[in-house]
Amino acid sequence: MARASSIKLLLSIALAAAAQARPLLVISIDGMDHRYLRDRDAMGLKIPQLRRLLAQGSWADGGVTGVMPTVTFPSHTTIVTGVAPHVHGILDNNRADTKQRYWESELIKVPTLWDAAKKAGKTVGAVHWPVTVGASIDWNVPEYFQRRLGHGMDWDSTEAKSTPGLIEKMLARYPSMPQEWVDDRVRALATIYLLKEHKPDLLLVHLVDHDGEAHDTGPFTKHAKAVLERIDELVGEILAAKPANMAVAIVSDHGFEHVQRPVNLGGFGNRVQTRGTLATTDDPVAAAALRSAAIGREIPASEWKRVMPHAPVPAAAFEPPEHATFITGKTPGNFKARGDHGYWPLRRDYHSTYLLAAPGGRRETLGEIEMTSIAARLAAVLGIPFGKESK
Repeated sequence: MARASSIKLLLSIALAAAAQARPLLVISIDGMDHRYLRDRDAMGLKIPQLRRLLAQGSWADGGVTGVMPTVTFPSHTTIVTGVAPHVHGILDNNRADTKQRYWESELIKVPTLWDAAKKAGKTVGAVHWPVTVGASIDWNVPEYFQRRLGHGMDWDSTEAKSTPGLIEKMLARYPSMPQEWVDDRVRALATIYLLKEHKPDLLLVHLVDHDGEAHDTGPFTKHAKAVLERIDELVGEILAAKPANMAVAIVSDHGFEHVQRPVNLGGFGNRVQTRGTLATTDDPVAAAALRSAAIGREIPASEWKRVMPHAPVPAAAFEPPEHATFITGKTPGNFKARGDHGYWPLRRDYHSTYLLAAPGGRRETLGEIEMTSIAARLAAVLGIPFGKESK
């Protein structure tokens, strides 16, 4: 009798969730650090579309704690799987074996949000979402390139990997799409086409241009802010094309650091493993020397276990000071200020963005949330069980 009652309760919950389900548009603005929204007034940002969504929806005002490494492909895959990179298998932007990007969806080792949506009988579209080449997505314009100019991606690669016949139909509507280098304007046109012509239940969109500008000139600069303001205009065009009952999530994959000076670790040789955003060693002598050199904040073992539970705790691990990066053997005089990411996800103020606005939804602030919780939050909007929070 108790088992029957439990099944009945679960069924009623599932039916209630399905009754409240609505289509969902997920827009990822690459590298949009949460400070852009938190400090929007102090920065004087002209982002009326994002401001309107903030006024209508729920927002992680403390930012989103990411996963390691805090780079594009692993983070986007966590957003749609709800698990960390060592679980879903997308360990970096590029594969260690082939040095190629993690392009193909078959490399993801766990179910994705689009898998769950398809299983529930829903339709799915995607525009330049990472790790979607070959994915079981109804209308797919995956992120894929063989050539780049700055942060532009070559059109021919995009066309070659898209759902057969889809690009031809888009071009009939928007003849200006096949410019040589795909930018966010092109991505917005593809998104608008899918919204108007196919109205998918789930549409995943990745806008890239801010990330490129923030790398070149640094985040929060006048140039990066100008690109974000242009993206806001494109978001407005996209929102004007969506069905009235469609919810909108704005997410990003990582925060951004304005790097203005180097910290040179070249003197430690191979005793210290260094990438620009993290220095580790298993040598106790080197660990003591790093501590004496005061090269940055030492990452406590408890943080390491939280972020990297699959990896042994090193003798010492450090993140660079604010506005700094680690270098090895480079001439500081050749160092150029820029923007970067890939930093430790618990770095102070270094967080990504989450915002959800749904017709009839309530406005609320969520504080700081984990990136691994986003998949379940999105699935709840769709009315499907998915992610670790769905149980």
